[in-house]
Amino acid sequence: MGSYTPDDSLYGAHAQVVVEDVPGAVGTATSGEDPRVSRWELTGSLTPNAPAQRIRIAAQPFTVGRECDNALQLNFPTISRRHAELLLVERDLYVRDINSRNGTFLNGRRVGNFEKLNSDDMLQFGTAVFTVRSPRVHSTEKPFNPHATLVESDLDDFALANLQFDKLLTDPALVPYFQPIFSLSGGPPLGYEVLARSRLVGLETPDSMFRVAAERGLETELSVLARREGLRIAEQLGLEGELYLNTHPAELRDPLLADSLRRLRNEFPDRPIAIEIHESAVTSLKMLGELRGELRRLNMRLAYDDFGAGQSRLTELADVPPDVIKFDMCLIRGVSSASEERQTMIRSLVKMVSDLGVVPLAEGVETRDEAQACTRLGFELAQGYFFGRPCAAPNRATGRSSNSPTTLR
Repeated sequence: MGSYTPDDSLYGAHAQVVVEDVPGAVGTATSGEDPRVSRWELTGSLTPNAPAQRIRIAAQPFTVGRECDNALQLNFPTISRRHAELLLVERDLYVRDINSRNGTFLNGRRVGNFEKLNSDDMLQFGTAVFTVRSPRVHSTEKPFNPHATLVESDLDDFALANLQFDKLLTDPALVPYFQPIFSLSGGPPLGYEVLARSRLVGLETPDSMFRVAAERGLETELSVLARREGLRIAEQLGLEGELYLNTHPAELRDPLLADSLRRLRNEFPDRPIAIEIHESAVTSLKMLGELRGELRRLNMRLAYDDFGAGQSRLTELADVPPDVIKFDMCLIRGVSSASEERQTMIRSLVKMVSDLGVVPLAEGVETRDEAQACTRLGFELAQGYFFGRPCAAPNRATGRSSNSPTTLR
């Protein structure tokens, strides 16, 4: 990060902060509350990756910084020794920056002198993000859980992305993109994988969207929205075939996943749907079996994504076989010129999958040679730039780019 520019002024005796639990978080309480101070609170994490906590502003002066003699000590690399100050004036709360190197942001806008705070404001010190709660407002909104370490040049974009995130969920501003999936024997697209994009600054890609969602504990809500918007827009576009809808690993531990899928089936009763889960996210055979059973009841198929990207779960594959396995692009890239040993390994994996009654799909096919090699190795389905790039409105007749073949044979 480089050096900081701290403010070395002293603020007298060490002020105390009361840290209270929030659901799923661990907190500690200390004495020293000033009875004249109303119960303004900040909700967030004191260190990267730490549980979220509710911090009562229970003393004056209330300074924020990296040093231990601040009322609120934040152990983030982007926090200066004396970073900011919160000041209570009667029943109102104000914030000012203390010449910090990486800035203090109020709702995405950098602040300097004292500015008044309102309940539900987003207050950001460097990359430490907090929600402001007034003593008159109680909210069950999930707290932020900041864990990203950013370079200095990213800080303004990071603040703006956080500010824009509410629009992503409420407008919504999420834009589904569709990548076609083809049979290697030729013909029109059999379906599409639904990918999430947006036109909001700082939230254009899935990585950026889910990074901010993770900080707010809203990965499940964003994932649910992406699936529903994908189905809704596909219906508007008149796209035919099966839609492959992604899940987030956090959802696999959430009992509400099944409820969200039932709502989708009720809303889109006739649409062929496959639910993708990342094979590395599977932690329980029992959970996986229950999910597959629920999908069967909903007339949805199960697909394992990114097979071969890490530790392939062969036990789960045998005990709870999915309907489709998507071989990761790391196995497919350059397969046409790969060694005989590597091609033999892939051919064996494809045969094992097929013998279990599972459809093998090759991801990331970018050239004709790779597509032909995948055909020889026994793959049935494929997707990738050779067949069609993700787009917001694919051609309903072909679903593919203009130079894609009708058949490879």
